[in-house]
Amino acid sequence: MMGTRRSATAGWLLVLLVLSGCASMDESQCLNADWYAVGVEDGAAGRPLARLGDHRRACAKHGVAPQAERYMAGRSEGLKSFCTYDHGYALGRAGHGHADVCPEPLAANFSAGYRDGRERYDLTRRLAAVQKEIEKSKAALKAGIHNPRQRAREVERLEALTREAEQLEQAVAALPGR
Repeated sequence: MMGTRRSATAGWLLVLLVLSGCASMDESQCLNADWYAVGVEDGAAGRPLARLGDHRRACAKHGVAPQAERYMAGRSEGLKSFCTYDHGYALGRAGHGHADVCPEPLAANFSAGYRDGRERYDLTRRLAAVQKEIEKSKAALKAGIHNPRQRAREVERLEALTREAEQLEQAVAALPGR
């Protein structure tokens, strides 16, 4: 009964989330929009240019057309704060994906940061997985494996995992710090 209730609640929340995401702007926002500021906000959030189309569709319902030139100028300004090495690094480090929204020459710096952050993310995830396997192996050995061949294989596995963990720790330590 409780699981069914949770499923129903989760389903309704998903429907509400999807419906709330349909319109990028409401009537008041469309009528009072500073299109330069809207562009700055979208650029700073790393939203793709398709977001202008979302605004156009939302505001058309209220008889308002976005000022595309002002929006584009604002978006370009906003992208300057999004498309940095540090922001790319933070996204990569957190394991997030990203849309290719950064124009040249900002894209190269952002991408370098993203690659560095993603490398750290991938290595630390792998290290955590290996450490978890080491703990399982130690627990199995501690619990006792009666078959000598299986015990020997588990010891070899533990040694290999330990070597891999050491290599991963060295790789993480060698990465540029952030």
